[in-house]
Amino acid sequence: MPDRETILAAQVAFTACNHWTEIVPGLDSIAVQFDPAEMSPDEAAMIVRDQLGGAALASEPSPIMATIPVCYDKELAPDRDYAASKLGIEADALPLWHAARLQTVAMLGFMPGFAYLESTEPCPAIGRLANPRQLVKAGSIGIIGQQSCIYSFDSPGGWPIIGRTPLRLFDPSNTQPALLSAGQTVRFESISREEFESWPRAAQK
Repeated sequence: MPDRETILAAQVAFTACNHWTEIVPGLDSIAVQFDPAEMSPDEAAMIVRDQLGGAALASEPSPIMATIPVCYDKELAPDRDYAASKLGIEADALPLWHAARLQTVAMLGFMPGFAYLESTEPCPAIGRLANPRQLVKAGSIGIIGQQSCIYSFDSPGGWPIIGRTPLRLFDPSNTQPALLSAGQTVRFESISREEFESWPRAAQK
C-alpha cells in the first residue's frame, strides 16, 4: 500500500503534464482520467508507468498551512458533549483540545471540496453516529477519532459534529475552487458565536 508521500509525489508528477482530464488522490491510491479520443487505455497505462517511475518525493514544496476558524458553540456542535465523553475530557475543554492538534488533508471526496483530515497525533476512537442525520450544515466539522472532516455543502452525514466554520469550502467561481488540497496542513482556530455570525456573508453562501 503506498504511503501519503508517494501518493502526493505521484500527484505532482501527473499534474506536470497535460495528458489527464482529472487527477484524484485518495487515502491509499490515486486515480487519473483521460480522453479515450486522444489515447488508448494501453497508451494511458504506459504513460502512468513512465510518470510514476520519474516521480520524486518532496519534488514540490508542501502547500501553505491553512487556518480554519471554528465556532464550537453548542448549537453548532450538537455532538460536542458526546465526542468529549469519548475522548475522556470535559466538553468545555474540547475547543482547546481540537484547536491544539494539527491536521493533514488526506484527500478530498464525497462531494466537491469535502476534506478528509488525519490528526498528526494519536486520538481515541469516537466512531460514527448510530443514526446518521438527514441534514448536516455546510462548514460542519466532524470527527471519528484520528480522522476528521469538513462538510463543504449541506448534506446527510453520520460523523459526530463538534463545530462549524464560516468559511466556504468550495467556490466554483474561483480559479482553485476547493479551499483545501491533499497534503495540506490544517490548524483550527476557535472563534466565538458572535465572530461566526459576523463573518463576511459571502463566505457562508
